[in-house]
Formats: sequence, structure tokens, C-alpha cells
Amino acid sequence: MSIRWAYLKRVLAGAIFGLYMAHLLYFINPQVEITAGGLATVTLIYGLTCGFLFGTILWAFRALRVRVFGRPETYRTHGFGFVVFAAFMSSFIYWMHLQLLQGYLPVGAMRILSKATNVITVTAFVLLALWVFERTADRRASRALFIGGVILIAISAVFLYQRRESYRTERKEVVVASIGAVAAREPVILIAIRNLPYDWIVTMRGEGLLPFLDSSAMQGYFTRVEPFRTTTPKSLWASLATGKLPHRHGVTGRFSYRTPLNRRDPFLLLPYGVGFRVWGLIPPVERISASLAGGDALPVWAIFQRLQLPVNVIAWPSIRSTPRPPLPLGDVAQRFNATGAARQPIVLALSTDEAAIAAIEEKAELTALGAEGFSTAQRALHIFRNDLPPRGTIKGDALRAYAQQLDRLLAETARAHPDRLLVVCSPSAVVPPALPANIWALITNELNRDEPGADDGFLLIAGPTAAHRENPAPAEVIDVVPTVLFATGLPIGRDMDGRILTDAFTEDLLRRTSVTAIQTYEAERVVVRPGA
Repeated sequence: MSIRWAYLKRVLAGAIFGLYMAHLLYFINPQVEITAGGLATVTLIYGLTCGFLFGTILWAFRALRVRVFGRPETYRTHGFGFVVFAAFMSSFIYWMHLQLLQGYLPVGAMRILSKATNVITVTAFVLLALWVFERTADRRASRALFIGGVILIAISAVFLYQRRESYRTERKEVVVASIGAVAAREPVILIAIRNLPYDWIVTMRGEGLLPFLDSSAMQGYFTRVEPFRTTTPKSLWASLATGKLPHRHGVTGRFSYRTPLNRRDPFLLLPYGVGFRVWGLIPPVERISASLAGGDALPVWAIFQRLQLPVNVIAWPSIRSTPRPPLPLGDVAQRFNATGAARQPIVLALSTDEAAIAAIEEKAELTALGAEGFSTAQRALHIFRNDLPPRGTIKGDALRAYAQQLDRLLAETARAHPDRLLVVCSPSAVVPPALPANIWALITNELNRDEPGADDGFLLIAGPTAAHRENPAPAEVIDVVPTVLFATGLPIGRDMDGRILTDAFTEDLLRRTSVTAIQTYEAERVVVRPGA
């Protein structure tokens, strides 16, 4: 009988961990609709499976220890400490998700996750108190305390069911959204450069290498862009294109997971260290790629197209566009002769960027251009850190030469289109802040943390209506789209998470421009009211 009770304690340890982790899958995926009965079934299966596996493994270790060292002469309770450890480990994992998933979950889901974390933490401390008494109890009292622990865990599970049941994702299908007449204002050229950090620009400006960026920063609006934690840069680029956080556009990682229980709303990869790698290997789970470029949300150029405004999308990541032959570079290519095998991909990347810049059309109200050549040059030079290589080295000189050519291309664009607002943005540095996949990654990230701001991108706004501000506040990736819509006279979507960077515009523009809003641009039909 004592063996069976000791084994059950170890089974309970595995069961409580599986129970709480199954709940966590649905807490961090609030978009997945599931009934209380379905959730109870899933958590029960997880609990029984983990309980049997972990319980058997722990009992095997117990049997091995007895075989090697023998049984103790006096009776001593054992096994309940594993239950306490599993409860505290679950509480820590919940707390880790609560701290790291800001922006990846809606506010309501974060509030529910916070309450669930409190429930598990309280349960862990009560189990700890029971364990203190159980350590010195006799057989009868030990079994009674064990049953009390089972009841306590069951009660906590009921509270978790209630917490998850109290959250429902809003699915308001807006059929018609009306806006006033589209004002004829300044067209915008949006150029996104991958992996060009703010600190690198400041350093190269100090070295006198970037005359256009230097003059534009002194006359226009120039600030940092603080990226959010992410498992993949795809999330940042989707937020840049939509003005929305990952919980709205759904691009949270490289993959999502679809099961028979969630055909409509797949599990998102959040984060991929808590059961998802194993989850993705167990049939009938189907691993699917994240949708791009805006995920489940409309990118900014699609908004213009819905309003029948001309747009020009050039070489934006994951967007199919007309391939353009690279332009010859002439003597510029000789500046990369010292890079050896990296010379050919660098020259090809730069000529591709030149061709993309040359494809900017005058008639488009919005031009969205992605310049990825700088990141290609970094990969060719094996630069995978946020530190700028010193001047005088092969890597440092090659990067500076490429940045100078980007500066020249931006200057030519500004001169060719003087009546347009030029918005240049880099969402992050070479290595964006990582969303830790597990506890080990969380610890190593804290120990090997970069200097503050080393992973920041930049935002430059130049043009007739751009204003200069000394030491402006850092922007976020999601602020670009609302700012572009404001500059072109379009309403801001209420479902966008970014803000309008009003400091980027002159007082004259702000006085004669009113901020308008629309419920969403993703309605089934968007109506422009003439004469409004």
C-alpha cells in the first residue's frame, strides 16, 4: 500500500504540470474558441499522460535508489515534494509568459493570464505548507494531506476553467465602414531598410559618411525605433506594414499549428519552447507557415487600394512584384574588391536596391519599397551582431561603403520627388530583441544582454511638411502606418495599435489638419462619403 501511495504522489506531480501546461496553451492562444467541456477533456488527457510518464520515471529512479542504497530503517514519507516542485515550476512558467508576452496578447487575455498566474502561485504556496506538515506525519495523516492536495489542485483547475471561460475573443464582423472624402494631401514614399541600426547611423554621421541622412536628421524628424521582443523578424515587418501588434495580425513566429480542435484558428507559436516542438510532432497536428506580409491584417498599401488610390509596392518582403533587372554599378563596385568571396552577393544586392529605387513612380499616392540589400551584405560578410565593425577593417569599410550608397540613393530620391514626404525606417538592428523560447534562453539573454538601444532601428521623416525636433521620444514599429495615413489625409483605424507621431510635422500642417478615425479598414465594404 505504501508503494502505491508513494507512486500516486509522483503521478500527481506529473499530472499537475501537464494540467497547468494544457491550460497555458489556451491562455496564450485566446483566439482559439473552445468550450468548457472541450477544455476539460484536453487538460484531462494532458494531465493523465504527463502524470503516467513523469510518475513512472520518478518511481523508477526511486526503485533504483532503493536497490543501490537500500530502504531506510524508519518510516519516512516521500514523493509529495515533487508535487510542490511541479506547482512552483508551473507558476514560474506562467509568470515568464506574463512578463514576455506584452503585445502578443490582447489586454483582456493578459488580464486573464495574470489572474491564472495568481491562482497557480497561491496553490503552490498552499501545497508547500501541506508538504511541511506531511514531512513529519504518519501514514494516515500523510494520505489525508495527499488527498487534501488533490482536492486543492482540482479546485485550482476549476478556477482556471472559469478564467479561460470568462475571456471571449471579439468577433465583430463590420460590414460597412464609412469615411469622409479622401483629402488630397502629400503623397508618401515609404522605404524600409532591413537591419540598419540607429547607433550605426549616428556613428557614421559622426565620421562624415552620410551627408543626406545627416542633413535630413538636422532638418527633419529623426528618432530611434524600439522593436518589441520577437521570435522572428517577420513579426516586426508585419507590424511595420499594418500598424498592429502581433495579437492582431497573427504573425508571431515562423509557424503555426492546426489541429482537428482548432481548424478555424490555429495555435500560434507563442513561445515555441513550451510544448510546441513536441506538439508539432504528434499527429494529427499540421504545421503551417505564418501568413505574410500583413498576416491577418491589411497592410498599408492594401488600405490605399481599397480606397482606389494608386500605390506602388516595390520589392517588399514576401510580396510578389515584377522582377527588375539589377542596374550596373560602374566604379562603385570596385569599393568592394577587398571583400573576396562576399563581393559578388554584395554588388548584386546593391544593384538590386538601385533598380528598386529607380522604379519609384510619380503617379502613386503611396510607394512602399523594401531595401534588403544591406542585410544581404551583412550575411555575406558574416556579420550577425549589433556591433558595427571598426573602421579600417574589411567588414567595417564594406558596410560603410554600402551605407554611403544607400545615403546617395535616398538623396537622389528626395531630389527626384521634392513634393513628397519621404519616410525611411528600419524596424530593428541586425539582431532584434529575442522572445526567449525557454527558461535557459531567458537566463542567457539576461546574462548576455546588449547595451541599451543596441537593437534599435531608426525612423526618418523628411519633406516639405516634416519638422525637426531635438531629442524626440523613441518611436515604435506600429507608429509608422498611422503616421503615414495622417500625412496623406486618411483616417486612422481604431483597431491599430500605433500612434500618430505629431512631432514629425510642422505646426502649419497640424493646425489645418484634423485627426479622423475609422472603426476598421478591414470591413467587408469601405464607403467614402462624397462631400463629407
